Amino acid sequence: MKSSVWANALVAGIFVGTACGRPLINKRAFVTEVVYVTQEVAGVAVYVDEDGTPYSTSTIAQVSSIPSVAVPATSAISQPTSGIASALPIASSPAVPAPPAASSPALPPSSLPVPSPVPTSGQAVEPTASVAAEPATSTPAVEQPATTPPPPPSPVNPPPPPPATPSPPGTSEDPNEITGLGITYDPYTGGKGSSSCKSADQIAKEFDGMKGYAAVRIYGMDCNLVPLAVQNVVKNKQKLMAGAYLSHQGNGEDLSKVIQALKSAVDQYAGSNWDVITLFSVENERVNEHDMTVSEVVDAINQARGQLRGVGYYGPVGAVETVPAMVGNPAICKAADVAMVNSHAFFDPNTQASDAGTFVKGQVEQVRKACGYKRVVVTESGWPHQGNSNGKAVASPANQEAALKSLRDNFNSDLYLFNAFDSPWKSDSASTFNAEPYWGIM
Repeated sequence: MKSSVWANALVAGIFVGTACGRPLINKRAFVTEVVYVTQEVAGVAVYVDEDGTPYSTSTIAQVSSIPSVAVPATSAISQPTSGIASALPIASSPAVPAPPAASSPALPPSSLPVPSPVPTSGQAVEPTASVAAEPATSTPAVEQPATTPPPPPSPVNPPPPPPATPSPPGTSEDPNEITGLGITYDPYTGGKGSSSCKSADQIAKEFDGMKGYAAVRIYGMDCNLVPLAVQNVVKNKQKLMAGAYLSHQGNGEDLSKVIQALKSAVDQYAGSNWDVITLFSVENERVNEHDMTVSEVVDAINQARGQLRGVGYYGPVGAVETVPAMVGNPAICKAADVAMVNSHAFFDPNTQASDAGTFVKGQVEQVRKACGYKRVVVTESGWPHQGNSNGKAVASPANQEAALKSLRDNFNSDLYLFNAFDSPWKSDSASTFNAEPYWGIM
């Protein structure tokens, strides 16, 4: 009995051992291969039937290069799940595309993940995360609504431009800077053959009488006039047309001394600001009087300009001539920064006082044409109140008034009325119709 029991037990043990040492089902999971594919494809929608089997695809939108998702293939049969995203072929399907571009902004190339190299057989496969696309899950993909872009920022007004840097004093180089009407002045008193200098007080008083004019013209440095003139025009907020009286007749001035006197006066009374000087002339009608040659005048202009630039004056430099002398010798105005001429309608026998302004305006056009259309400044123009007649030009107080009105009607700048006061020290002659001392306006 015992033998039979032991025999049965032995048979049972052998059977159990055999069953435990061999599996009942000869089925093993295996990984065949993992493939990473990067391909530029369009967005694709995959349609599946109720069993999860794909039967149709369609293109949604063009998508730039997107890293693909690795899908491991196994021998297990895919089971359908609820949702579209899980119903994709396992072994032979292409990589799952990213959502359409409309649902999220495309990443710049530098932010896209770089796919891992294809592993060889026998290597362990680690799942890799991707920010561009995720593996299919059982949850259907939901397209995110496009977010409304924020409103553009309010326009920012540009900052105001920085204030213009003021130019240093006396550095204006524009020869076309306009000055209003001026008046001429000389510092002499006395009768014929007995002229003398006016006192500083008298000069100051007469400058006060001329303060209604924008500028005052002086002819040289005699009677200490340069510092007195600068001092008084600064006080009266006027400009000064300065000049040197060059001549070969024994009363000519030294150009360098005149410029040095002018610099000292500007330094002392104008704070070294050369803006107080509006023009500088090297001579007055010397070519017309056959006292200087054209080449001498041109040389003087160039010399004066160089010296004046050296002391800080950058305004116009030139020479004053009559209209016929300037038109006949355009080298003078071509060497100058502006053309400067004396023009008196009284010396034209066909012009009456009321037409003085029209006559002078026509003379200016002739000079402009001869001088290459340079700026022209009339440095003297007036009418005598006493003297002999010259055809239609009659000297009288009434005609002087009419002539001055005509000049003002035709010019509001770039003209100097001649002269502030009578000059009884001057000599009369037939050529000047015995009117030379009687041009004073005031």
